[in-house]
Amino acid sequence: MTTQKRFEGDSMAKNLALFIDCDRLEAAFMTLIFDYLQNEGYNICVKRAYITKDNLDLWYSQLDRHYFRISIGNSQANNNMRLSVDVSKALYSGNYDSIAIASNYREFGVLASEVRTKGLEALCFYQFSKGNEAFLKRAYNIIYNLEPKNVSEQSSEMTSTGDMLDIFASALEGLDTQTLGEKIGDQTTSTKTTTRRPRMIKSTKATSTKATAKKK
Repeated sequence: MTTQKRFEGDSMAKNLALFIDCDRLEAAFMTLIFDYLQNEGYNICVKRAYITKDNLDLWYSQLDRHYFRISIGNSQANNNMRLSVDVSKALYSGNYDSIAIASNYREFGVLASEVRTKGLEALCFYQFSKGNEAFLKRAYNIIYNLEPKNVSEQSSEMTSTGDMLDIFASALEGLDTQTLGEKIGDQTTSTKTTTRRPRMIKSTKATSTKATAKKK
């Protein structure tokens, strides 16, 4: 497994918010994510997952077992924005010591940089075979490769310094986390850990026919 040096701090459990980009990871790796966080002594306060409808069946049992709040988007772009907004809310709430994002998506590195700038620890869980490892190493405090070692030994996609700067610049044009944080800062409230079943959130305005039928 590929990791970076643990964020320096005291020995007390760190409150952590976990965000999983399900469309870019395999559901089988969920156990490894929780094993790592529990072994390292993190207190997982928030568990949120972002997924498109086509992949929900592959992930639902895992998300249900760990009591995730599930956000179902119409597209990956829609989920990218939802995840970015929720990470920013967690960052500016002042309730957490660490924020973990499970995804290989490079543009989330902008969020990770903002997290680090604010003095919080940024963790990333990723699959080596999906690329971007060199970029992730520069964006996060800690990165954790979920794939077996023999897979990790394959050649990774290397990104030059110039390319990375271009990526950050283009991403920042569409996602101003500072402004976003200021806009939503007043709306954030203290988050409590719960053990309820997943709350399903759809990005469309239409109400689920099944849900309506149940109410009747």
